[in-house]
Amino acid sequence: MAARARRGLDFVLGREAILRALNEARLDRRLIVTPLLSETQIGEVSVDLRLGTEFVTTRRANIPAVEPLKKDEAEVQTLKWQELFLVPRGKKLVLHPGELILGGSFEYVRLPPDLGAYVTSRSSWGRLGLVIATATAIAPGYRGIITLELTNVGNAPLVLSPGVRIAQMLFHHIGEDVVYRGRYRCPTIPEMGKIHADEELGFWLTEREGPR
Repeated sequence: MAARARRGLDFVLGREAILRALNEARLDRRLIVTPLLSETQIGEVSVDLRLGTEFVTTRRANIPAVEPLKKDEAEVQTLKWQELFLVPRGKKLVLHPGELILGGSFEYVRLPPDLGAYVTSRSSWGRLGLVIATATAIAPGYRGIITLELTNVGNAPLVLSPGVRIAQMLFHHIGEDVVYRGRYRCPTIPEMGKIHADEELGFWLTEREGPR
């Protein structure tokens, strides 16, 4: 009973449990975070993630408003106002106050079907005003890089550089195996949101006559 309780939703994996998950003999049950360039990335309850080299920013386009709900408009607007760019190792990226840039983790992640995860800012960066994610939950079975929503909520520009440890992942067991059915399937670069893929939007966006 105690072992089952420890595997509950509120149980965050510690270092030894993370190491066991990373070294699980069965490949389909193994937690993968690669490349781990240093053993010190595995902390007492988390794994540090490094900042990758590819980013998505908002191009200053003549768009009166961003319409993320209608599929055709969302796809056209995305082409108009998003810009993918590379920051090589050794170069720097300046994030200005109030600016949002999508970045990606340097590491590729694959969660087994019985592990969920959360991504949070490292406190050292958070104290400087950097927020790395507003949507932090990662579903079991997810695979790909982690898209980071880099926002500077401080008062001064922040200088970032690929390879720095910028975020951390915390893991927890769930009570059953889950098949990943999300819309972000094995991304290798930061991805824009896909709100327009929500199935119920057709109902809410269609104007209907009310009762007379």
